[in-house]
Amino acid sequence: MIPLIFLAILFSLFSCQTQSTTQKTVPNILFAIADDASYPHMGAYGCEWVKTPAFDRVAAEGILFNNAYTPNAKCAPSRACILTGRNSWQLEEAANHTPFFPAKFKTYAEALAENGYHVGYTAKGWAPGVALDATGNARQLTGVPYHKHQTTPPTSAISTNDYTANFEEFLQSNVEGKPFCFWFGATEPHRDYTFGSGIEIGGKNLADIDRVFDFWPDNDTVRADLLDYAFELEYFDKHLRNMLEILDKSGQLDNTIVIVTADNGMPFPRIKGQEYELSNHLPLAIMWKDGIKNPGRIVDDYVNFIDFAPTYCSWPNLMRPHAICKPCRGGV
Repeated sequence: MIPLIFLAILFSLFSCQTQSTTQKTVPNILFAIADDASYPHMGAYGCEWVKTPAFDRVAAEGILFNNAYTPNAKCAPSRACILTGRNSWQLEEAANHTPFFPAKFKTYAEALAENGYHVGYTAKGWAPGVALDATGNARQLTGVPYHKHQTTPPTSAISTNDYTANFEEFLQSNVEGKPFCFWFGATEPHRDYTFGSGIEIGGKNLADIDRVFDFWPDNDTVRADLLDYAFELEYFDKHLRNMLEILDKSGQLDNTIVIVTADNGMPFPRIKGQEYELSNHLPLAIMWKDGIKNPGRIVDDYVNFIDFAPTYCSWPNLMRPHAICKPCRGGV
């Protein structure tokens, strides 16, 4: 069953293309997912102690969602929900943490690759866990990996993966000019942090935080920890900004659907891995310059991570939408 509310919201905002230009206007997809970040810690939501100009651009030039939720606030099961369009209770072993991913469930990335898309990812795709096909071979649930390029990060707690350079290589490898689908899976702001990095490197101040959640003590240690979290979230946003600029300069941004979110809530007590509001309530902004009418809208309707896969399969002009949609939905 396709989530009608989410599709109604999006299709009411997307402009239709003509049949004669279908092959030229098949959209690209850039899916950017932070590792452990809670709503409302993005500038577009009014959070002033986390600076996220790239996320804010996507929101301003697209749609900002106020009520986006994952069904399962842990890395592997949340990502499985995104990739398959299935709820936790439909995913069998894939609803666990560090599980075996059942061979019978196809992901949207696998389906898109089979239907004409150039598909790849960098850093953290579906993880942690093991995914094998029926013959025991490793599967590429989020596409072909691009991990070759490394960089020196600002702290030892941040990944050495040069997300930007690996995205550039992915684009350059698309020699056939296919529409692309790329999963940018940063490992920030997942713990551990370098304590004090938000202040010492990020130039932040303890007083920048306007409010500490009531279920934590409000002291300098907690505030410094939050600023370290903010510093890593800004590192994710920096690479997203780079990717947007690359697409802009190459003339591909306008026809790229850019989705920015996180897999589950921030890695703090009473949030990640729990079932509270901040565990499952996540940031979400979507931009598609060729498709979204009246950008800058804010949507308050409830949307769910299981909505992504079937919605990809239902964009106007997506190649062979039923061939893509049916394998990942499995007729559910």
